[in-house]
Amino acid sequence: MPEAENPIGRVTRCSTQEFTGAVRPSALGLPRFGVFCQAQDSSGDLDIIGVIHNIRVEDDPLARQMAALEELPAEQLADAQQNRQAPVEFNALTVGYRQAGSSLHGLPPQPPLTLAPVRLLSEQELIQFTERVDFARLILARTDIPAEQLLAAALRIAAQAREQERRERYLLQAGRSIARLLAGDLPRLEAVLGALRPAAENGA
Repeated sequence: MPEAENPIGRVTRCSTQEFTGAVRPSALGLPRFGVFCQAQDSSGDLDIIGVIHNIRVEDDPLARQMAALEELPAEQLADAQQNRQAPVEFNALTVGYRQAGSSLHGLPPQPPLTLAPVRLLSEQELIQFTERVDFARLILARTDIPAEQLLAAALRIAAQAREQERRERYLLQAGRSIARLLAGDLPRLEAVLGALRPAAENGA
């Protein structure tokens, strides 16, 4: 995973509800589904926090031509994969923001700045932001994305940021909070808890 201080891309489109970033493939690899990222607003006072829910690798003319070949030299294949002309895009659902060192769960007063660097949260930032799982409300409110899978992936990543002995307890506490949120929607609750269960059994 890239270090928090290294940008994973830049904002290309944004709203208060989500933002899109673009990045060229590199040795750092592609962004991961469920990771927490951040980008600053135009004032520089807010760090808008999002959870990546979609990653798109668009095709390009060269890729289409090469896909039709029976065999590809390893060097040519690596060059085409690492030096693509079309960028990889990712969408991040906004789940909160940080201002003056305080983390807030909810929509920010304004979106990130266009072309602002998108960075991963550091482990300490991630632990602080996910201490409460209020951000789950914004994820579960979306019906146009795989919300249950996204929430489970985000919680697993949040658990992994913690010390080994704290991970299972964190997931159990998070599961109880999600159970209260989805008490009236048992199929969705089971979908989230079912996705979390393997992580809890394996200590995240």
